[in-house]
Amino acid sequence: MPTIAARTVVSLAALVVLLLGTASADQFLPAGNGWRTYVNDRYGMSFDYPADVFSAEAPPENGDGRTFKAGEATLQTFAFHNIDNETPASLKRRLVGTEGYDDVTYSPRGQTWLVLSGFRGNRIFYEKYAFNGGVISAFGIEFPADEKPYYSPIIERIEDSFRAGRSG
Repeated sequence: MPTIAARTVVSLAALVVLLLGTASADQFLPAGNGWRTYVNDRYGMSFDYPADVFSAEAPPENGDGRTFKAGEATLQTFAFHNIDNETPASLKRRLVGTEGYDDVTYSPRGQTWLVLSGFRGNRIFYEKYAFNGGVISAFGIEFPADEKPYYSPIIERIEDSFRAGRSG
């Protein structure tokens, strides 16, 4: 039978979980050759990233994604509920031509996905949005344009491994 102190600790832990919700438990799984698979706890989206290049920063309080840094490059992932019933076509229309999206040079889309890529000054950005069951999941990378040869194969691997999240 647990002691009174043990029952008090368990009760306090249960109260903290009840009041604050569960803490983010994002996963970073080995994927071989210096790569890891990031899995978001709240939405379940995932992708492979080079852990010997990018370092994960602390998660946001709401658990909707993560930012990774590598020198002057930034890799981000996030998800949100699609409360405006956006489609790949409507999201593209809404973003292209706005600040940060005024020099889009590549923008293919399908029924459930959209890619936007181009320039922000002397930097290249690449973003992929995936639409799945009322949630839009995305990843984006931005880096100095002169580093394109280095980052292009990294983007390909991230894009190939990217899996959309679900309602969380």
